Amino acid sequence: MQRFRSLGFVILVSACGHHGGGGDGGMCDPMDPACGTPTHPVIVGCSGCPTFPPPGSSPPPCSGQGTAPQLVYPPDQVLLPPNMNVIEVQFLPGTGNTVFEIDFANAGTDVRFETKCTAITSTRGQATGGCAFALDPTDWSYVATHNRGGDPVTVTVRAAPENLSCVSGSNSRMISYAAEDLAGGIYYWQSTTQNGVAGKTGGIFRKDFGNPDPTPEPFLTPGNLNKCVGCHFLSRDGLVMTYGSDDADSDDEYGDLKVVLYDVTKRTATATNLPAGFQTFKAAGHDMFFASDGRGQSNSPELLAYSGTTGQSMTSSLFAGLTGKRVTHPDWSRDGATIYFTLATAITGLSGYNLKDDLHVTNGSIYAATASGTGATNPVALVTAASADENNYYPAISPDGRSVIFDRAVGTTLATHDSYNNPNAKLFAVPATGGTPVELKKANYADGMTNSWPRWSPFVQMYKGKRILWVTFSSTRDYGLRVRNEGAPYFNCYPPVSPEDTSGDHAKPFDPNCTQPQIWMTAISLDDLAAGGDGSFPAFWLPFQDYTAHNHIAQWVEMIVKPPTGCAPAGASCVSQMCCDGLGCDQATKTCQPIIF
Repeated sequence: MQRFRSLGFVILVSACGHHGGGGDGGMCDPMDPACGTPTHPVIVGCSGCPTFPPPGSSPPPCSGQGTAPQLVYPPDQVLLPPNMNVIEVQFLPGTGNTVFEIDFANAGTDVRFETKCTAITSTRGQATGGCAFALDPTDWSYVATHNRGGDPVTVTVRAAPENLSCVSGSNSRMISYAAEDLAGGIYYWQSTTQNGVAGKTGGIFRKDFGNPDPTPEPFLTPGNLNKCVGCHFLSRDGLVMTYGSDDADSDDEYGDLKVVLYDVTKRTATATNLPAGFQTFKAAGHDMFFASDGRGQSNSPELLAYSGTTGQSMTSSLFAGLTGKRVTHPDWSRDGATIYFTLATAITGLSGYNLKDDLHVTNGSIYAATASGTGATNPVALVTAASADENNYYPAISPDGRSVIFDRAVGTTLATHDSYNNPNAKLFAVPATGGTPVELKKANYADGMTNSWPRWSPFVQMYKGKRILWVTFSSTRDYGLRVRNEGAPYFNCYPPVSPEDTSGDHAKPFDPNCTQPQIWMTAISLDDLAAGGDGSFPAFWLPFQDYTAHNHIAQWVEMIVKPPTGCAPAGASCVSQMCCDGLGCDQATKTCQPIIF
């Protein structure tokens, strides 16, 4: 395998060769500004591939129905962080074609890669008839550096039969690169299936965007233990988190869930058996957090305060004027002044389902309350549900305190009323001071995509004179040809002991046609949003995920906290030394173990 550097990309192509442009037949220096330009194109060949003629020259276009290749991924008009490092081009080859050229071009770039088809099998084990072409991190960084904040790069595929008697061209896609590197990191829940049984088992993974390695890091994973770690919330500084620990059955209820307060730096559980619900940490720090009354034990609209260092209960903030509703999904502004939350109704009273868990709420409105000390007061409606069929939920305040992003779902069925896994969920945004919500149509892509759990990146950046932030969310849209979710026969599935499935079968297998949520990212122009427009860009699939798993709930931090040098490995004592990444200090044995429950 040979790697070639060009003005644009490093591509790994099996036994690929190289021939430089500009008429001299030699390799040009990739650091030379002329290398890889329209006047001096760079062409990377592959073993056994004929050399394509330049675009626009002979041979003639292929004739016949279906001969043209079709570019499927990446999305058109997408904006990418320049340090994302990897991306995959996916396309349908067209009838009779066996060799291909992937072209990346703009006024200052002309890079071409010749390849054969690497067949794509979907996550459901089905042959898709499509081809994949992966870009390597090193030259990704090189092309992104040269095109930061610049003009879009056009991606096209040319295809031909082996004898190159004709050449067909595909549709084109435009990709652009942001001016600044993406900073901070995310922790996300990767749930998996083992032997086809839902919920066996999940863990928390993380990705540091300051690390060029495109692979994620397992952070809290149960390994062979009969446990599942899922919902999690982090302080903005990345030092403290809460997470939910459950047995690895496939149910969906709080009865066997316990919440752990976890010191990320020391890899130790500070407090266990905290009440289930949703949590949010104080401002830019971590010394306190608010939590919802997840199981509805008090039947009151309140937020519960806890110490972020000990987990000790502090006070409760009762919103007496909101009686009859539930307070959930809190998010604390970075300046510490305001708590945003969902005011909703728990889904109760169904035959076979009598829980009050705030995993499932309906008819939500978005509220803002003033935070002071250990309490919250003066709740004010920011977004009010227009009818019983509208649900607004999962609010998140931007780090500059100006915009709130949230989910809105409108529908008439139980599934389209529920905040959990709602197929009609779409991303909306509203000024933090109030106003008319704006649908983020470009990010939403289409109806029925289950666009859920939006969360802002921690740092405002500039792009072409405008302020931007990145937003992650889970979605059941197709990831090219690899993950197929859209249309029949695919549908959203629900675990047992939920409003949508009241059965008690904890080992119930997944239907093979259940949708497979993945994490997507979009850029949002804050200035366009402030002007009342859709500030979003088309979203892209985060490339470090395991696409065979279900991925959800990307929670951002300003910094990924790493263990010190000389950390203790699995099984070693953690009395005087911190555990290495992916391990925690078991307080019973005082040894480093994969996860603590």
